[in-house]
Amino acid sequence: MKKINYNNFKETLYWEKLPNGLSVYLLPMKDYKKTYAVLSTNFGSVDTSFNVNGKLIQQPAGIAHFLEHKLFDKQNYDVFELFNKTGASANAFTSFTKTSYLFSTTMKVRENLDILLDFVQQPYFTDAKVEKEKHIIKQEINMYKNDPDNQLYFETIAQMYPDSAMAKDIAGSVESINQITVNDLNTAYDTFYQPNNMSLFVVGNIDQDETLEWVIENQNSKKFNEEIKFKRNINLPKSEGTHKEFLDFDVVRPKVAIGIRGNDLVPSGDEKIKYEIAISLFFDLFFSENADTYNDLFKNGIIDDSFSTEFDNQRAYHFAMIASDTDDADKFISSLDSVLNKMLINLDGLEDEFILQKNEQLGSYIAMMDSQEAVANQFDPFDEVFNTVYDEVRILDELTFDDLKKYSHAFMENASFQVKVINN
Repeated sequence: MKKINYNNFKETLYWEKLPNGLSVYLLPMKDYKKTYAVLSTNFGSVDTSFNVNGKLIQQPAGIAHFLEHKLFDKQNYDVFELFNKTGASANAFTSFTKTSYLFSTTMKVRENLDILLDFVQQPYFTDAKVEKEKHIIKQEINMYKNDPDNQLYFETIAQMYPDSAMAKDIAGSVESINQITVNDLNTAYDTFYQPNNMSLFVVGNIDQDETLEWVIENQNSKKFNEEIKFKRNINLPKSEGTHKEFLDFDVVRPKVAIGIRGNDLVPSGDEKIKYEIAISLFFDLFFSENADTYNDLFKNGIIDDSFSTEFDNQRAYHFAMIASDTDDADKFISSLDSVLNKMLINLDGLEDEFILQKNEQLGSYIAMMDSQEAVANQFDPFDEVFNTVYDEVRILDELTFDDLKKYSHAFMENASFQVKVINN
């Protein structure tokens, strides 16, 4: 087993790539009672178009999320009931780029690991069960359609990435769900749920050698299909110019989102993490609650406690989003537009504020280390070079104001802007 020592935090990450291709990451935390495990596959909602042996395969939107649901549904048992019997709490989620299955427990770690690995690696699909699941997922889709904040978020992303898989809801649409067949599920599963496209991360009250033996024994008890070579087809056409689009919704106050799509080239490895942290800090310098710009906007009634910013950077895309409820959508848009146009110019005078924001961010990372869930969920096993929260602290500590200026200029000078308004 390879290991990485994080001496400053008295933690050690162990990792091993098994003969079948599964990557296993183990982070013992002996002082904790709880253990948290995440089994992930590098397959998300954007992966609907791919080539296998030179053949183009195009699948309905929402199939990754549909597959997540179906893996819990077995012939003679319900997976959640198995976890309940062992005292574990289980869940799963699908994002644009990955699907993860997880559990948290204070007991019977080996038994829960077997349940996790077995239910994900032993699918059971039938026509009848697929048709039944369609009704459940269509209800979920319709529920989210009635959530204005959810619609604002995904419609803004769709506007930033038109005519692409990013423009589709992660759960798909009623129309696309109706198209999904057992054959589609088998194709997606066989292609993307191969062990060499997956990772297992276990953190908590474990012994690394014993836990690895449990995982190896589980994997050796199974026969896996021959590896399928595939190539993803992810086409993200540019959104030209700045557009304002409207949605009508039964809301008390209008809601506005400004999407800032990055069109610059994101670096890889440690530089990718440095880039992500730099852009996040760049927006914090203007929009965190202790920033002068935020306070000016707040005092003038342009924003309130509903105001939020975020930056998301994944293998297929990167964007920032600013969103808020507002009494006057036009005033909010014009005020934020004025701020955004001057951010790079005004950045030069904010080096002292950068140091404060950087220290605050360091504190947030250190607080994150007390949560096994946060440590595991912050870990990205599918990046070119994986980084833990401990690596991110090191990278953040090394980040300079010149780094932030370099990456911020690259992002903002190449970005395209989209505005989505929900009227009441």
